[in-house]
Order: sequence, then C-alpha cells, then structure tokens
Amino acid sequence: MFYLNETYYRFIYLLIAILCNILTLYLHKVDIAFISIIPTLFVTNIIDYFIFTEPREIFFFYIYSCFTFFFFSFFPYLITFLFDYIKTASYVKEWLIIKLFKNKIIFSYFIINLTTFFLGLPIFWEFFLSFQNDSNIFPFFFELSGLNYLFYFNSIFIFTNCLQFFLFLGLYYFYKKGFIKIILNKTYIIFLFLIFSTMVTPPELFIQISLFCILYICLEILIFIFLLYYIYVYNSN
Repeated sequence: MFYLNETYYRFIYLLIAILCNILTLYLHKVDIAFISIIPTLFVTNIIDYFIFTEPREIFFFYIYSCFTFFFFSFFPYLITFLFDYIKTASYVKEWLIIKLFKNKIIFSYFIINLTTFFLGLPIFWEFFLSFQNDSNIFPFFFELSGLNYLFYFNSIFIFTNCLQFFLFLGLYYFYKKGFIKIILNKTYIIFLFLIFSTMVTPPELFIQISLFCILYICLEILIFIFLLYYIYVYNSN
C-alpha cells in the first residue's frame, strides 16, 4: 500500500513538474526561439528572419519550440525520477551500481547533445545551405519558415544524437569484445545499420540507401583504424 501511495504522489509531482516546465518555457518563448538558431550563427550564412504564411503558424512555432526544448530538458529529470523510485527497493551495493549507471547515462546525454548542438547542427546547416546560389542561369533563394526550421532542427538533432550513440556503442563493443570478434560479427552490425536507416529516415529509398552507405563506410573506416592500431601495437612489441 505504501508503494501505491508513493506511485500516486510521484505521478502527481511529475504532472506538476511537466506543467511548470512548459509554462516556464512558454514565458521565455522568444529566448527559446533565439537558442534554436544559435547553431546557424557558427557559419557564414545567418538567418535574418523567418517567413510565416498565416498567423496561426507563429503560435504553432512557439508551441512546437517549447515542446522541443521541454523534451530535451525533461529527459534527465525523468531518468533521475525513475532511478530514485527504485532506490528504496535496492540494497546499498545495488544502489551504488545503479547510481553509477544513472550518472553515466546523464553525463553521456549531455555530452552527446552539446556535441550535436555546437558541431553537428552547424555542419549540416552549412551543407544544406551550400545548395543556395545566386547565379544568373538558375538562381536558388533561401527563405525559410519557422516551422520548417524547427522540423529540420529536430530531425537533424535526433539523427546526430542517434549516430553518436551508435558510434559510442560501437566503440564500447570494440573495447569489450576485441577486434577479431567484431570482424566475425560484422554481418550483424550491417543488418542493424539497415534496420536503423529504415527506421529513422523518411519513406524514401534514396535517403535510406544514403544513410546506410554512410554508416557502412564509417564502419569500414573504424575497422581500418583499429586494424592499423593493432598492427602498430604488434610491431612495437
């Protein structure tokens, strides 16, 4: 009965935290909109304005931006909330292991998001913006709506985060299993790349194949780097 009451109160506190977080973000909606364009300030081409085709689009832009930042800021709180919930049902040694695991998750989450925000998003932004040209033959002019930019922001953010996560997971797998086992299980890794590229991309065959090829090339480059490392260590010994 005690755990039922605790679950009920924790659920109420969780709803209150969600409402307060969304309200706070909406009160600072202009600052949130400015934060979302910071990655574009690291490249030469800077967004001077957003275009809106109807008045409701401005409202949806602010709401969508608030919910976007709510999701990324609420995840560490949710992880802490879930791990603290099982704290009372764990022994001291178990809790120390679980606490260390929780801290690693939160630390990795912040490192991956900061890397994506300050490195991944500017790189992708400069790449897509490079297609704009002002030639006299066939000019392309770049005018972006606020909602389209947020869609781009979220899609690239999620894609880059997933890519870094799988990269760190692959490096950890390399470290634990060793180089020979990775070579033997490369078929399974390629199959996972195929599933991942199918799930995270739109239903367009060209984009799925492109992402799969990029992941496969990264895998081959990683294997080649580790092969050089093993050859260097073997020759040095």
